[in-house]
Amino acid sequence: MEEENLSTKKYQEFWDRVDGNLSEGGYSGYKMAIIETEKILLMALTDKNFPGKDIEEKIDSAKIVLKNPEKLKYSRSMYKKIIQEPGFDVSEDDTKEILTGYYNSVADLVKTQKKDVSKKERLGLFLQRYFGNFPRKAKGIILFVAFSFLLILFLTDTSTGIAITQALTDFTRFLFYTVMFSILKILAVLAVIIGLLYLWQSRKK
Repeated sequence: MEEENLSTKKYQEFWDRVDGNLSEGGYSGYKMAIIETEKILLMALTDKNFPGKDIEEKIDSAKIVLKNPEKLKYSRSMYKKIIQEPGFDVSEDDTKEILTGYYNSVADLVKTQKKDVSKKERLGLFLQRYFGNFPRKAKGIILFVAFSFLLILFLTDTSTGIAITQALTDFTRFLFYTVMFSILKILAVLAVIIGLLYLWQSRKK
């Protein structure tokens, strides 16, 4: 594979292994090249301290520095098929395309290796990770709060609302004081009967 200043010998050593597997040819060589490249990706994500419990979350956090995350997504989908489907094979051309997706993403990560992720980038990662869907969620929250206020005003400041509120209150009181107590009384009677039957059976034995 063409070198693009991946900088450290650490990464180059692993890329050399990938090149070796690719040169072997055959389905097994292609698969091993892809598997080794997944390891390089995880290594780069870990070295850059991108937050996440697993590689999926780390990649999600690293999207801010990836130029083509969709390409990486495709490459990793093929990697997963290799791992999860024993009979799945890839051609040499497919393998090169998959490795390119990995390679470019790792290159994006390694480019920031000489410096820590800036405060601005870290803030972006934090907002993306925890508030990525905030605009959509905020819209729902605002609508819910607005509806709640309108409902409260309707129930407290209109004759119809007051009537509905009174009806609901009366119904709740009926359920609690009449139905609930009746059920409790029945359960208490049943408990006494069961207890007496148990004592009677015990004495009989």
